[in-house]
Amino acid sequence: MTAGHPKLLWLPLAPFEREGLRRALERAGLPHDDIDAPGRWFWRFEENDVPVGFGGIEVHGDDGLLRIVTLPVLRHRGLGGAIATALEGETVALGCRTLYVVVGGEAAFFAEQGYVPSRPDAIPVAIAASLPAGTDLVMAKQVG
Repeated sequence: MTAGHPKLLWLPLAPFEREGLRRALERAGLPHDDIDAPGRWFWRFEENDVPVGFGGIEVHGDDGLLRIVTLPVLRHRGLGGAIATALEGETVALGCRTLYVVVGGEAAFFAEQGYVPSRPDAIPVAIAASLPAGTDLVMAKQVG
């Protein structure tokens, strides 16, 4: 659980929930065609039994690619930060040491979470191969 959101609950995504995740990721401009590929882990997040978003990690050895989607009506309430914190813990449990994220227009949000811009030549090949075409900024954080 996370300070400010003590009732945040995250549950592994059931197979029948994948289509909802796919639509949410697509609307957010995040990779969504590969959610059934190996090495991808996804969760549904709820607070007080109300769905608040989805999160996922794509694992490549010691590196992970983070995906967070907070439902639009619930944004700017600290839920994204709580989801990021929860996923960072899951990332460490999956053996990752560095977590990368495509920030889109959310660079300030991820900077507040401790992520720093990553030079393109410093992004691992497997992570770079998963980035959407036209990705302009990737940030990284040491988590393990």
